[in-house]
Amino acid sequence: MKSKLLLIVMCSVVLCACDKDFTGTITNKEKIELTSENFIYEGDLEKYYINNEIQLIDIKLKNATADETKELLIVKDELKQRYAQILSFDEVTKRWPVPCDMPNGKCVPVRFEYLITNSKFSQIKCTISTITGEVLTTIDKLTPLPGEPHLQYLEINAKGFGDQIIIQIEKTDEFGDTLNYEQSLGL
Repeated sequence: MKSKLLLIVMCSVVLCACDKDFTGTITNKEKIELTSENFIYEGDLEKYYINNEIQLIDIKLKNATADETKELLIVKDELKQRYAQILSFDEVTKRWPVPCDMPNGKCVPVRFEYLITNSKFSQIKCTISTITGEVLTTIDKLTPLPGEPHLQYLEINAKGFGDQIIIQIEKTDEFGDTLNYEQSLGL
C-alpha cells in the first residue's frame, strides 16, 4: 500500500513539474516584462541618429560654399521634420521604466532582449554588430506588444553584446517608404 501511495505521489510531482513544458510555448499573448535593463525604444535610437547628423551638418556648414550650404540646410530641415514625427518614449507609455541611460544614448542594456517600435512600420530589420563590424545578430520578426496596440517588438536572440555595439535599422512604413540609419551605443 505504501508503495502505491508513493508511486501516485511521484507521478503527480513529475506531471506537475513537466506541465510547463506543454504550455510554455511563446505566443503573442505572452506577457513581456520590460525593465530598465532589457529593452531599447527604437524611436530614441533614431532621434540620437538624427541629432548626430544635424551636428555633423552644423560642422560642415562652417566651411561650406553657398551651393553646399543650401543643400546642407535642406537636408538639415528634412532631418528636423523627421525628428518631429518620431514619438518620444514619454508619449509612447508612462508605465515603463526608462531604458538605461537613454538620454545620453551611451548605454547598452545589461540584458538586451527587446527592441520596441511603433506599429506604423510594417517591416523592420535590426542588425547588431560589434564596433569592429562583426555581425552578432540580425532580427526582422515583428510581434505585436501585448496590451499595447500601437507598439510592436523585435525579440533579440543573442546575448553577451558587451558594452559597445552598433545597431543598424532598416524599416518600412505603411506607405512603403524605407528609412535606414545606424546608431552606436556605448562609444
